[in-house]
Amino acid sequence: MKYAVVTGSTKGIGKAIAERLLRKGYYVIINYSKDDNSAILFKDEMKAYENQYCIIKQTLSNYENAMAFAADVEKITNQVDCIVLNCAMTDRSSFQDISKDSWEQVINTNLNVPFYMIQKLDALVACGGNIIFIGSVLGIYPHASSLAYAVSKAAIHQMAKELVKVFAERSVTVNAIAPGFVNTSWQKDKPKDQRKRIESKIALGRFGYPEEIANLCMTIIDTPYINGSVMEINGGYSYK
Repeated sequence: MKYAVVTGSTKGIGKAIAERLLRKGYYVIINYSKDDNSAILFKDEMKAYENQYCIIKQTLSNYENAMAFAADVEKITNQVDCIVLNCAMTDRSSFQDISKDSWEQVINTNLNVPFYMIQKLDALVACGGNIIFIGSVLGIYPHASSLAYAVSKAAIHQMAKELVKVFAERSVTVNAIAPGFVNTSWQKDKPKDQRKRIESKIALGRFGYPEEIANLCMTIIDTPYINGSVMEINGGYSYK
């Protein structure tokens, strides 16, 4: 059986990716930070796969927590075939209102922790495996919502490219997916007028669905020649 690790995966994009991996036959190591209800709901919805996954509660916001989570992974398996780094946070404060602590927390969660985890789990990554970072369209196109988030995602895109050479000898592919605005809990609570402004900038005129991001993730896994890419999936953002 192949093993996959998906961070931030009891809801939203991470959940959709985890479900697709379960359907493909992977044993999936699920992660979440605080939302216990999402973990309970995940278990209820995934009863058909109850022997095919485990859930680890760990807030991946600093080095110590990243190492603790990686240690838990090492206890479960000695080989990981797919790692999807999806866990992220944001801060929508204005430029002058961003605090030192908030800036560092966003950068730690979105950029530093994925690096620490890949470094720690390096020896477990199987030949021909996949490392996929979930970036963001905001790391490509300037947007007013979150400076720290955008900067961290732009850095994630570059890190995916830089790591290609590191893993080349084992034929491990390293890619990033840059979703646009997706109907997750982050977006559903936006005021209607704000959602309409965003939709007006998208050629397809709508937000994406987590399942669409999961489809692209599986395409990457199933296509070994995709490597070192930052793949946008945004409905044509900025084309309207």
